[in-house]
Amino acid sequence: MLRLFSLAKSRPKNTGETARRRRRGSRSRKATATVEMAVLVPVLLTFTLGTLDLCSLQFLRESAVLAAYEGSRQGVARNRTNEDVVDRVRQFLDERNISYDANTLCDFGNRSFTNGQTLEPITLAVNIPAAPNLLVPSSLVGDLTITANVTMVKEWANQD
Repeated sequence: MLRLFSLAKSRPKNTGETARRRRRGSRSRKATATVEMAVLVPVLLTFTLGTLDLCSLQFLRESAVLAAYEGSRQGVARNRTNEDVVDRVRQFLDERNISYDANTLCDFGNRSFTNGQTLEPITLAVNIPAAPNLLVPSSLVGDLTITANVTMVKEWANQD
């Protein structure tokens, strides 16, 4: 009868050389794991922080849209001015702990809420700089500004 494999396991004799080989193999496995860890941890950390920054950019984009909507909603009512709109946008962004440049935050274009007529469409643009709002300031972002535009119709003209 031909045996293809043996059920009984043959053990090598436990000599001093075999024990040394076993210890040496254990050390090389530990060294391999250390090198793998040293290579993979920075890569995984980079991917994790990159993902968090992408999520932060998405949060900024949505916050800019909502701030523009809130500001426009404030401005379309009777006797509301551009200052009321800017105050509402600032309040909204402060509630979300978003950094912004007060000088370039709101842009009203040609028409404004202060002198808008009844049923006149008025566009509000909200500008938020990305760099101060990210976890890892990056040269890739540079001077990226998140901008959101909302157009609403003035419900009532302001009365003097």
